Amino acid sequence: MFGKKLFPIACCALLASACNKPAETPPPPPPVPAPAPAAEAPKPVPPPAPASPTAAPAPAELEKVLTDACPMPGEDAAACPAKPATVDDNIKVAHVLVGWEGSLPGKPVKRTKEEALKLAKELAHEARKPGNDFIGLVWKHSDDGGPGVYDVTPSMRGRYVPQFTAMALSLGVGQVDIVATRFGFHVMKRVPFDFKAPEKPLVKVLTDVCPQAGEDPSTCPTEQKPKPEKTTVSHILIGYQGSLPGENVTMTKDEAQKKAIEIAHQARKKGADFAALMKANSKDPGPGTYPVDANAQLVPPFKQLGLSLGKGQIDIVETSFGFHVMKRVE
Repeated sequence: MFGKKLFPIACCALLASACNKPAETPPPPPPVPAPAPAAEAPKPVPPPAPASPTAAPAPAELEKVLTDACPMPGEDAAACPAKPATVDDNIKVAHVLVGWEGSLPGKPVKRTKEEALKLAKELAHEARKPGNDFIGLVWKHSDDGGPGVYDVTPSMRGRYVPQFTAMALSLGVGQVDIVATRFGFHVMKRVPFDFKAPEKPLVKVLTDVCPQAGEDPSTCPTEQKPKPEKTTVSHILIGYQGSLPGENVTMTKDEAQKKAIEIAHQARKKGADFAALMKANSKDPGPGTYPVDANAQLVPPFKQLGLSLGKGQIDIVETSFGFHVMKRVE
């Protein structure tokens, strides 16, 4: 069930050839229709190429969204957009996609277009402050699957919606601006072409003291130094309403989290049968046990937790598919 890569919705949304298809949940991989924590592997970054004398796009191609003076107090003047004299062949941008209700097919977004514009402007001003963690803003706010970083090379420029490409070509490195497309407002920052986005920090789901009464101390997660390069994990997938396309799941997200925590404590009990708990509770109809390494086709949080656990240790991670009660196995 991990044989196919899952393609984030907003990445699909940017592609002019694929934008009318529902995304963030790619077609279900055979032989079973349930989702798995697989994901698009990161693309290798080619070496930078010298700048080409291609003319920069005319300002008329872009509708100005952010009209405030730049820099505002506390902002870095280097982040203000300025039309480049030439356009580099190799351009890379990061963006926070702020959608509104109905702008992203297949993704429930509740905010209005006016609310989306207000948030996008706030994020752009935040992103222009010196030392701002732009990728942190992506992980926290973007309706893209994250990390929201794209190569805008000559061979790729025609694959994105035109406004996205035009904005990317109008920015210098470090500059921040907003462009509107039919998918939302893109708070965009041009980054160096050799930029590699950091992984999303894991959000702690299970914060209880470990071990609890009756639990095996060897199941408590501890920091691994050095981190293993390869592990094998079993997981119990607890989904909630909307997290598992094709599955009729009635639990709310809060209920799913509560259940995952209960199962994790059961799994940490001395002599607990993790395989039996997996069979009784998991929404993953596959084997439920998978190898994990740096190149594994897995959603980043699943892979991160898998590579952070010691043998026999149990913890929980949340992905777009639900809550995974995970155990590192031999």
